[in-house]
Amino acid sequence: MPGTRSWAEGLHATVSGQGSRWVVLGHGFGTDQSSWDAQMPVLLDAGLRVLRYDLAGSTPHTRAVFHAERHRHLFGFAEDLVMLARELGVSDAVYIGHSLGAMLGVLAANAVPGLFSRVVAIGANARYVDDPDEGYVGGLGQGQAEAMLASMSTDYVAWANGFARSVVGTPVPRFGAHEFTDCLLALRPDIALGMLRATLLSDHRQDVRSMITPLYLIAAATDPVVPVPAAQWLAAQPSARRLLWIDAQGHFPHITAAEPVAEALRQCLQDRADA
Repeated sequence: MPGTRSWAEGLHATVSGQGSRWVVLGHGFGTDQSSWDAQMPVLLDAGLRVLRYDLAGSTPHTRAVFHAERHRHLFGFAEDLVMLARELGVSDAVYIGHSLGAMLGVLAANAVPGLFSRVVAIGANARYVDDPDEGYVGGLGQGQAEAMLASMSTDYVAWANGFARSVVGTPVPRFGAHEFTDCLLALRPDIALGMLRATLLSDHRQDVRSMITPLYLIAAATDPVVPVPAAQWLAAQPSARRLLWIDAQGHFPHITAAEPVAEALRQCLQDRADA
C-alpha cells in the first residue's frame, strides 16, 4: 500500500481525455510517463481516456511507494498496476506498455481477467537471458546479465553512460543517449539496480504462454534489448494477434520513431481482437 496516500497519488497518475474507453500506458525502465508524450495525440484523437502513471521508484514522486521486497519481482509492479486500475474504476481497457512496462500488462491481464481487452507490447522480451536448453534467444548470456548488474553496482555513473549509449539508437532532438543518461542518473542507484535486476533475471515465458488476453506486438527492426528471435517467440504464442515491425534502431521507438509507432498503434486499436 502507498501509505496514507491513494494509489493514484502514490504512482503520480494522470488522466487525459473524456472518452468512455480507457487506455493505460506503462513506461519502461529508466523513463517515466512523459515518455508517452509523442503518442498522446493519436490516443486522444481516437477518443480514448488515457491513464498514465510512474512506476514505483522511477521518479522522486514515487520513491516512497517503492519497497525492495515487494518490487524484487515484476509481480510487485504488476500488483501496483492492478490496484491503481481498481481504484480508478478501470476495466476492459487497452493496455500499452513499453519494455518492462509491456510485461507488467501481461501479468496484470493474467491476474485480473477483464481488466484489459488487449495488451499492446512495444519492445517486449519475455526473458532477457538466453535459454540454450530450449533454444530461446533472449539476447544476454547469464554471465553477461550478472556482469551488467555488477558493473551497475560498482560505478553507477559510468554504467549509466555506457548503457544509454548502447540502447538508445538513433536520437531525436529531445531524446538521445545524453538525455537517457540524465534519466538514469535521476534514479536512486539502489532502486535502479533493484528494478533492472527484477527485469533482467525474470522469466515470464509461461505467463505469456498462458495469456488469454489478445496480445499485439510492436518491435523495432534493430533493438539491442530485444533480438529478433525474442520478438518472434512472442508472436508465436497463442494470444498473439499481430507483430508489427518498425523501421527503427534502438529500444525506444515510441520516442525516436514516433510517427511509425503511432500508425502501428492505430492498427492495433482498430484490429478485431477475435480475428
